[in-house]
Amino acid sequence: MAKKPFYLSDDDNALNIKEELGKYLYNWHWFAITAIASLIVAYFYLKYTPTAYQTSGKIKILDESSKGMELPGDITTLFNNSKVNLENEIEIIKSHNLLQKVVTELNLNVRYFEEGNIKSGELWVAPFMVKAIDSLTKLPENEIFTVEILPNGYSISDVHEKKWTIGSHTMETAISDLPFLIQSTAPELSERDFGKLFSIRFQSVKSTTIALSSSLNIAQVGKSSEILSLSVVGENKSRSEAIINEIIHQFNLDGIFDRQLVSQRTIDFVDKRFVTLTKELDSIEDGKKDYKQYNSLSHIKLDTEYTIVRKANTSDEVLRLQTQLQIASLLKDVLNGEDKHSLLPANIGLENVGINGLITDYNVVILQMDKLKESAGSNNPVTLNMDRKLSDLRTNISKSVSAFERQSETALKNASVVNRNTKGLFSGIPEKEKILRAIERQQNIKESLYLLLLQKREEASINLAVTAPSIKVVDYAFTHLTPLYPKPKNIYSIALILGLLLPFLFFYIYFMTDSRIHTKKDLGANNVSTSIIGEIPFIANNRLFSGHNDRSILSEAFRVLRTNTEHVLKTEEESSLGKVIYVTSTIKGEGKTFTALNLACAYAALDKKTLLIGADFRNPQVHTYLNIDKKKKGLSNYLNDTNLTLSKLLIHFDLQGSTLDVMLSGNIPPTPAELLSNGRFEKLLHDLKNEYDYIIVDTAPTILVTDTLLIAPFADATIYVLRSGFSEKKLLAFSEELISSNKLVNASYMINGLTKNKLYGYSYNYGYNYGYHQDVKKTWLQRLFKKNKRT
Repeated sequence: MAKKPFYLSDDDNALNIKEELGKYLYNWHWFAITAIASLIVAYFYLKYTPTAYQTSGKIKILDESSKGMELPGDITTLFNNSKVNLENEIEIIKSHNLLQKVVTELNLNVRYFEEGNIKSGELWVAPFMVKAIDSLTKLPENEIFTVEILPNGYSISDVHEKKWTIGSHTMETAISDLPFLIQSTAPELSERDFGKLFSIRFQSVKSTTIALSSSLNIAQVGKSSEILSLSVVGENKSRSEAIINEIIHQFNLDGIFDRQLVSQRTIDFVDKRFVTLTKELDSIEDGKKDYKQYNSLSHIKLDTEYTIVRKANTSDEVLRLQTQLQIASLLKDVLNGEDKHSLLPANIGLENVGINGLITDYNVVILQMDKLKESAGSNNPVTLNMDRKLSDLRTNISKSVSAFERQSETALKNASVVNRNTKGLFSGIPEKEKILRAIERQQNIKESLYLLLLQKREEASINLAVTAPSIKVVDYAFTHLTPLYPKPKNIYSIALILGLLLPFLFFYIYFMTDSRIHTKKDLGANNVSTSIIGEIPFIANNRLFSGHNDRSILSEAFRVLRTNTEHVLKTEEESSLGKVIYVTSTIKGEGKTFTALNLACAYAALDKKTLLIGADFRNPQVHTYLNIDKKKKGLSNYLNDTNLTLSKLLIHFDLQGSTLDVMLSGNIPPTPAELLSNGRFEKLLHDLKNEYDYIIVDTAPTILVTDTLLIAPFADATIYVLRSGFSEKKLLAFSEELISSNKLVNASYMINGLTKNKLYGYSYNYGYNYGYHQDVKKTWLQRLFKKNKRT
């Protein structure tokens, strides 16, 4: 197992929250910019987005519908009354039939807008209004007209750029194919209205009704409540309130109409039933009359009493007559007796005054004659005269009795007939009473029904004339003060969150997909076992190490690199010869030339005799840092021309009293690999070791060409440059393979171009201002922390 490099600790694999947070805090300005930009966008969004408010109203459904007609005793119900079903009521309110009445009543299919520079606002009461030309002409549908108010009229145009000019503010008659009339809603328009632009948007009644049905929200207030809440969302408060109030009004009228319809149908039903009942009552009464007439009845009770009295009277009469006949028969027997001069019975009960008078006279004469016979004798003329008178009286009495008998027999016969008839009538009374009661029962039923229907008709007439409302308005339409949308607090919060989230997501994705090396921990994460001997900060102007007195961050970084390089060189065998240090990289652009030049300057600042050799024949860059002509002869010329002397190729630079010798790459050869393999480069290094303490060689990139590998064995140490934010992690495998296979001698990594945030959190920071008294510019965050600390 490879030994863990010195720069990795035991917890390097653990998530370092401070380090991760530092990545984002370093880019705080992007968070601030996007947050401010989002808030600005939110501000203009709130400023120019139409504000929508929720308008609500509450109604209670009353359970007071018509109950229909019930017969006495609650036997049956002609009209059923159901309890309130709120779901049905909601569907009625949202029905197209009712909402279409609202649209028509409020002219919701015509909308007015005041046009602004950026947004337009809807008006409920505009300075003018449009109406149809006549009852047969409809308003246009799905069209938009623009109206400009002029001091003397209007200027109207449509989407097809057709224009009309109206010469007054109130149109009385239509003009050239303008599909409507326009009239002012105010007695006189003010000057501030002149020049304003308005738009009129016409829609069909059907589409407006559908849109209203979709926007209308109806909900039950509580589970067991009979209260419904109606709400709409709109930009214009007055328009929304008018819609809710009109819906409530139309729903109430609809309920009233339903109740009136029930009352009217009740009246119609009763009127039809009256016709039938009248016919039935007339038929029953006619039948009753005929029955009474046929049976000689007037009143059953009185007729019964009369029959009973008559029956008793006829019975008494028959008995009396039979008695009189018997008395007359007895009297007749006495008259027909042998004794012609005996007294006749008087006051025997014969009810004939004449006969009784004759008997009295006869008895008086008898008594007188008896007295006369005693005094005058039987042959006395007076006596004889009285005898003749008695005979006449007796004959008269006999005839009177016979006549009385005949009269009594006739009377008896008639009384017997009457008695028999009376008995028949009395026996038929129960049957007649039963039939008459049945007739009267039918008559009473029809009369009761007639009276009930008459009562219900009057009730229905009253209900039709005075109909109670079907709802109770709990709350008329009211608009909430807080807009439903957009809500400034929510919009600003969302904008701020998005302003912080977007850069966070961007950097998160960037960090997650970043395949480049940034810090030495990236090497550890890729299982790199080679040590790192230095980290060089990013310098914008690529300045150079200037000498002994250079106190810049760059100079301190290269002093550290120089010291670490010395530790690497001490691992080699001690020798009095100079040290050869190669500076290479994987690809170009990683800063190997910059590193080689500044490391050479750092060694020269120690008054060490130092030589910098440009051995990158493919893309030489040393001359650009030193402002030297690229065509000046150098290493390639020396290796190719045996007649050239070394002294002619060296360039001497003064570094504040110290000297740095430089050998450029020279002319670019056609075959650099063959040139480096001819043996002269090895001999050159051998000779230079005797003259210089340090020989810094800027070699070619390793992955592109083989030049560096050809001369790699001649080095005492190799610095492998990686550039922060530039070098690819996947190329570490290539460099590690070169180092582990010893193709590069005594190699160590150096990371170049570390930005300030990449230096954060390490064991040293080049901005810590240690040991020198020069002013170092501090960040606003450092100054703030320092101020808080003092406080």
